[in-house]
Amino acid sequence: MPRKPRNYATTSFFHVITQGIDKKYIFDKSEDIKFYIKIMYKLKQAQEIDIISYCIMNNHAHILIKTEILEELSKYMQRLNTSYAKYYNKKYDRVGYVFRDRYKAEGIYSENHLYNCIKYIYDNPVKAGICDKAEEYPYSNYKKIKIELNERYKFIDIDETTEEICKNIVHDFLIENKIEKEELKENEIKLKKLIILMKEEYKISLRKISEELEIGREKIRRLYNQ
Repeated sequence: MPRKPRNYATTSFFHVITQGIDKKYIFDKSEDIKFYIKIMYKLKQAQEIDIISYCIMNNHAHILIKTEILEELSKYMQRLNTSYAKYYNKKYDRVGYVFRDRYKAEGIYSENHLYNCIKYIYDNPVKAGICDKAEEYPYSNYKKIKIELNERYKFIDIDETTEEICKNIVHDFLIENKIEKEELKENEIKLKKLIILMKEEYKISLRKISEELEIGREKIRRLYNQ
């Protein structure tokens, strides 16, 4: 069961990342990627979701999904990855897990965050050195994307709700990593991971991170810059 994206009542958009077991290639061949994309669109007809953008890499996939109903996201991803795992195991005469234990889903909380997420998704093959431009990669919908933002799409103002978002991020991180807040302060590896998540993914200032974690700003800055 995937962990719940934070504060679902305030957004309709979710950045979903699903990864191969042990980070192994599970989309190695063109026909495998095409099959995954095919069932992505086939299965969405049964759920109340829209696929905004996607990029399928060799060992993981990024999908930006819009839905007004949280349960639809969970049902869709479960059906999608189960269908692909059955196909993959049968084709390659194997048994066992194909994907990691659960997918990652992050809510998108502002229009700026949305467009940054779309750019991040399409830039994956460029950063990996597979192609020079996002439009050159054949396994994304870069050339077909059409974004329509209107009153139906709900966003919160990050500047006005930073404190709440910080608490949600920290809460989810502690649960996911099975660690208490006081333990986290002494574990610099996990602490740095959380700081980078808050700073780079959610654009939260180091000052605000310092306040939320109750850790000196110099330590926060040192870990972030390491």
